[in-house]
Amino acid sequence: MKNLKNNKTYNSLLKKSDYSNGGRMPSLRSISKLLTDLNIEHKLQPWSEDKWRPNSLTYNTSGGTKLYSGYELRIPEINLRANSCDTYYSYNTGGYARDIVKLIKSK
Repeated sequence: MKNLKNNKTYNSLLKKSDYSNGGRMPSLRSISKLLTDLNIEHKLQPWSEDKWRPNSLTYNTSGGTKLYSGYELRIPEINLRANSCDTYYSYNTGGYARDIVKLIKSK
């Protein structure tokens, strides 16, 4: 892995996948570049969605917007769908990182 162009992204995924170590999750765009380097089939697409409250009113952030923009990464081989707009995305990043690292190590 030392000759990998996206070595920093891989190392960040390793740290994030180790729950005791923590670390920041790399962006989905960076992960996509890493997967492209490794010739692992995946799809990255821009994503945006409106958030709604249980009472059917739109949810506004302190900035006043109801539209959230981000990316969705799909890796069919491991049935992974990571969407940075999802409500629990940050909570699930450790699991995403662990699954991606496991896939990379199997190649």
